[in-house]
Amino acid sequence: MRHCTSRAALGFVFLCSATILHAGEPYRVEYTTSDGVVIIGDYWMPKDAKTPAPAVILLHMYRSDRSAWRPLVSVLEDAGFAIMAIDMRGHGESIKPEDRKLEKRVRDRDPVLFRAMHRDVFGAYRWLQQRPEVDLSRLAIVGASVGCSVALDYAVRDKSVDTVVLMTPGENYLGVDSVEDIKQYGRRPVLMLTSEEERPKGPQALSELAKQAELKTYATTGIHGTRMFGKVPGVRHYIVTYLKKNIGGPSAGAVTASVNSDVYHAAGSPEIERINVENRRLYSSAVEAERRGLRPPKN
Repeated sequence: MRHCTSRAALGFVFLCSATILHAGEPYRVEYTTSDGVVIIGDYWMPKDAKTPAPAVILLHMYRSDRSAWRPLVSVLEDAGFAIMAIDMRGHGESIKPEDRKLEKRVRDRDPVLFRAMHRDVFGAYRWLQQRPEVDLSRLAIVGASVGCSVALDYAVRDKSVDTVVLMTPGENYLGVDSVEDIKQYGRRPVLMLTSEEERPKGPQALSELAKQAELKTYATTGIHGTRMFGKVPGVRHYIVTYLKKNIGGPSAGAVTASVNSDVYHAAGSPEIERINVENRRLYSSAVEAERRGLRPPKN
């Protein structure tokens, strides 16, 4: 595993855009979130980098880490995705600054900590912005257990997320209110995977609240979150097929908006330069942006 970082503005640490990466092996990523937490992750280059590839961010379960996604990574690689798996704060290697006692707060199930994890995803997005082989107008997030809650929390804040896949979502894991988030998620597609035994504990209610949900239920027991890998035949390919279908193809008509605004701008607009880089979000087309509640600028 290789490690290359460089300092950038706004307190983030990024891998140098000029660094030449190669597909097939993970690169250790390190960045600092907007509230000062050091996040560690792995990044896999798309196998075919001739044209910018869609991206997927992977968010693990409670008391797990980014290594839990290894079974899915190989299938995502074959499908042409750029892949980022992170250790969310207090998990795995993401335990600094030490004076923040992140590991203890995870063990204590501190809801304030979990409600701040959307910042970890924001940092991952900011890191991916530096990579020329990534097309962020095509972005998906896959979460497991509490990672589902964080995925939804972030996607509500960032309308450029095209789709999310939730492996055993809950209504309120560790203080993150997914019921309210799914109501605000809009008409974007969402796939929920669960066992029959856990379906009534959250997935059923969330799927009924979503406007465009697919709920896939398995009879196998003991398959909470990423424990599905190796126990549910075909689940990895099912996830990847869903992502490819719902993330869309490359578009020459991408538009840009601020994550804090409901106005989008066509390529070449001088208004884009007035948006802070970390707040810029890409949409594959004006039609896509408008479906998500954005509008063109007034003449």
